[in-house]
Amino acid sequence: MRIKELRSLLSERLSSLENPALEARILLSFFLSMSHSELIINDTREIPEDRERAILDAAALRLEGVPMAYITGKKEFYGYTFSVNSDVLIPQPDTETLVETALDALKGNEKVLDICTGSGAIITSIKAQKPEIMAFFSDISEKALLVAKKNYESITGEKGCCRLGSLFEPWNGMRFNMITANPPYVTRAWYEGVSKEVKNEPELALIDEDDDGLGITRRIIKEAPSYLEKGGYLILEADYRQHEEIRTLLEKHGFIKIRTINDLSGLERVSLGSIC
Repeated sequence: MRIKELRSLLSERLSSLENPALEARILLSFFLSMSHSELIINDTREIPEDRERAILDAAALRLEGVPMAYITGKKEFYGYTFSVNSDVLIPQPDTETLVETALDALKGNEKVLDICTGSGAIITSIKAQKPEIMAFFSDISEKALLVAKKNYESITGEKGCCRLGSLFEPWNGMRFNMITANPPYVTRAWYEGVSKEVKNEPELALIDEDDDGLGITRRIIKEAPSYLEKGGYLILEADYRQHEEIRTLLEKHGFIKIRTINDLSGLERVSLGSIC
C-alpha cells in the first residue's frame, strides 16, 4: 500500500476521533520516520508490509483509547521531549503552570524536591531552566522512577538524586528550599467521567480515595513544614474545585504568602505557600 492510500484508510478508520487526519499523520510520521513534508513529497511510495501492519495495529490501539504518547513513547512538555510509557501519567500543558510558578519563586542555588514525580517532567524542566539548583525527586512507583531518572539524565545531562518511597519517607532528616508535587487528586466519582484515554493511564498516579480527592494532599501539607527550610515554598497542583480547601489547609499548618495561580484556561491550578 502507498503512503497516500494508507493515510486515507487511517483517516477513515479513525473518523470517530477528534482529528482523524492529524492522528493519521502522526502515526505515519512516527512509524515511517518522516516529517509531514516528506510524507507529502513521497506519498506514492510503497510502505513495507511490516510497517503497514504496525501502523494499522497502532490505529486500533488509538480506537481503544490508548494515548498517542504511549504509542510513540514521547510527549512534549515545557519545550522538552519526555519519554513516557504506561507506568507514568502523560505530562499535560496545565502542569506547566506549576513549573512557571516554581521558576518565578526560585532565586539561586536552592534545593528543590519533587515528590510524586511520575515522568519527572516537573523537576527536569525546573533543573533544565535553572541548572544552579540542587534537584531531588521521588515516587512510590519503582517503574515510574526509572522513567523519571531516564528523562532527567537525558534532558539535563546530569545524574539525578532520586529515591523510591511514599511522599517524604525517602527524605528523612533533609530540608529543602522548595517542594513541588502533582499528587493524585482525582476522586472515584470524577474518575467515572474521564475519557478512555485517561483511563489508560495509571490509576495509582490519578486517584485519591478520599471523597474530596485531597487525602494525599492533606498529608503533604501537614508533613511538608518538617522538610522545608525557613522561607521555603510548597507548590501543589490540584483540580480547580479543590484550591479553596487547599488554601485553608496551608493556613492551618502555618504557611504564609498563600496564593493560587490560574492555568491557561483561567482555572485555579496551582497553590503555594511559604513556611515561617
